[in-house]
Amino acid sequence: MKASLPRRMTLHAIEAAGLILGYRVKREPFDVVAFRPLYNGKRFHMRLETHGLERVPKGSEIDLHVDFMRDVTAFHGSEAESEEIAFEMAQLLGALKAQDPERTRPRVRCPECGKEFGQEAYRAHRTVVHGRQRRSRL
Repeated sequence: MKASLPRRMTLHAIEAAGLILGYRVKREPFDVVAFRPLYNGKRFHMRLETHGLERVPKGSEIDLHVDFMRDVTAFHGSEAESEEIAFEMAQLLGALKAQDPERTRPRVRCPECGKEFGQEAYRAHRTVVHGRQRRSRL
């Protein structure tokens, strides 16, 4: 499913939105790539065009789809349109709109308790303190 970035945002703000939804976020030279952990042989995979900039322009393309992992060493299939993907895209756009678009620190605020953490510490905090990782609707 394709969408566009709702407003001009920093890479840190985009990463924070993905982390809040339970994605693992990685930067590539011209994209931000995020994916959920594998669940029942499927995972959400998001790619957002950054054009190699620190401040990503409004309207940059977001591609969200579900990967089907058949074999760890081989290629995988994917699905681009479904009710689950539409719901996830709505969640992602909502998380992007909730972020401060000019965020300059690579930190994430926990939506449950409000504490701020770095990327790895945030995942550990969610698991240890709140007792769970966010599960997808797959």
